[in-house]
Amino acid sequence: MKKSIFVCSFFFLCFMLCSFDKIETKIIEQENQELVQNYFTNDLSATIQKEQYLGVLEIPKISLKRGFYSYSSDNNTVEKNIQVISQSCLPNDTCDFILASHSGTSNISFFKHLHQLEENDTAFLYYNNQKYVYRLIDIKHVMKNGTIQIISTNEPRLILTTCNLDDDNLQDVYYFERAS
Repeated sequence: MKKSIFVCSFFFLCFMLCSFDKIETKIIEQENQELVQNYFTNDLSATIQKEQYLGVLEIPKISLKRGFYSYSSDNNTVEKNIQVISQSCLPNDTCDFILASHSGTSNISFFKHLHQLEENDTAFLYYNNQKYVYRLIDIKHVMKNGTIQIISTNEPRLILTTCNLDDDNLQDVYYFERAS
């Protein structure tokens, strides 16, 4: 009898934890959709209580459409969102705009499908009422040590980075060049 109560309790707890994770993921996605919509409509009144996105990253092939915050925002961290790396410059400049996010299975793994990308895939970056179009030109797998060595090209690039799904010692770096 005690064993069956334990088993039932265990399954109930597992069910509750899975349900909580799904609910939390749904809440995160609904908030993102609202903030993305407000970004595109410039509806500042709708989210007066919430910080506005600085811009939006869209990669149609993997159904990613997620906003990002300014460098100085408390929300600009991979623990909450896609992070704008402080050493990068903004998209309208002729240098590298670098974004980082988690891969994996958690509800904050916004780059979990980047591994599906191939050369010539397209990404869109919306910033300052402009739409920037980028084309994937290279994917590198580098040692994970907290830094990435990026050689500047003086060309406007979008660089995305995340953990490698197969090797905990590597991180993946996706290089996009701006399309004409």
